[in-house]
Amino acid sequence: MKSLILRLRARISASWKARSLTSRVLLVCLPVILIAVGVSLCRSFRAAPKAIERRLYGEEIGRNGLRYKHGAHIYNPETGKILVDSIEWLHIAPGDTIAILAKNHRRAFINLNTAELLTPLDFDKAWQFACDRGIMSRHDSLFIFRRDGSQVNATGLTARHQYEYLYYQNSLVLRVDYDHVGLLDTAGCWVLEPVYSKIETCYNHRLYNTRLDDECIVYDYNLKPVLRGAYKAIEVDWSEGLIATEHNGIQRLFDYDGRLVYHVIYKRIEPLDYNTGRKDKDGDDIFEETDCYIYVDYNGKRGLMDKHYHVLTPPLFYSIEAQTKHVFFASFGEYSDRFGTLIDDHGKALR
Repeated sequence: MKSLILRLRARISASWKARSLTSRVLLVCLPVILIAVGVSLCRSFRAAPKAIERRLYGEEIGRNGLRYKHGAHIYNPETGKILVDSIEWLHIAPGDTIAILAKNHRRAFINLNTAELLTPLDFDKAWQFACDRGIMSRHDSLFIFRRDGSQVNATGLTARHQYEYLYYQNSLVLRVDYDHVGLLDTAGCWVLEPVYSKIETCYNHRLYNTRLDDECIVYDYNLKPVLRGAYKAIEVDWSEGLIATEHNGIQRLFDYDGRLVYHVIYKRIEPLDYNTGRKDKDGDDIFEETDCYIYVDYNGKRGLMDKHYHVLTPPLFYSIEAQTKHVFFASFGEYSDRFGTLIDDHGKALR
């Protein structure tokens, strides 16, 4: 048996030596070649356009008949070809052919007519197009795009403490930090420098309500000042006009063009009664009027006025309650945060 094994080994060795050098090289390299071919075929298979059965399902998008299966892919029902796969979601604004694509936890703008990505899939957040401008952010930097996917600003704009970024009337309110906000045009240039502490857009009356240092300024959409002054605040009422509050609490009414309508306004006047400590025949407390009224301002704050309607205190209080005929508790806080002070029927603080 041992001699048989030795003879077989000798024959194999002789056969191997007899083979050409090329054959030996092929035998050694063949496994490596097979592995490389297999990897290449797998890659080619993955890279090849996927196809599905030619049938309609999902939502029709764009104007060329493409369809979107929610949370999956965009495909062409005529060819059965999947054009974009692994979609997390699409945000499609009504009537628009540009949408926000979410994929791999990133964002891009996509053309719904062609399923072509208009921007790199490289952003954290995105907002729909308005005034032919779409906005996306990466970290704390904001990027503005035209509808063809070209970028308006070469470098990112600093943006902080703002939930939504949408153009309106070709302008964008942009807060650069907690204390400063400005107004951008569609070219990415400041039309109001970011030195304001407040810019509020009043859509129904086409106004910007702003504060710059100690001055309140209301602009129209052409940035023409409508009303300005060193007021404590200006508020735009939905139907009546502009309410300007002086630092002494007096409130004035202007129309939407900045013309004065009334020098002093109140929301309502309320009687101020006190508990006398006496009971009527039914055992109920007897209340009597004090020599003062409560007035309520536009914001719901309360102040004290006398029976001749002369204002005794600014409207600083959430409530005023009579302790006696001449002493009142005026509170600054609401509910569990309530605290206050004592004032007399002349509006003076009691110590």
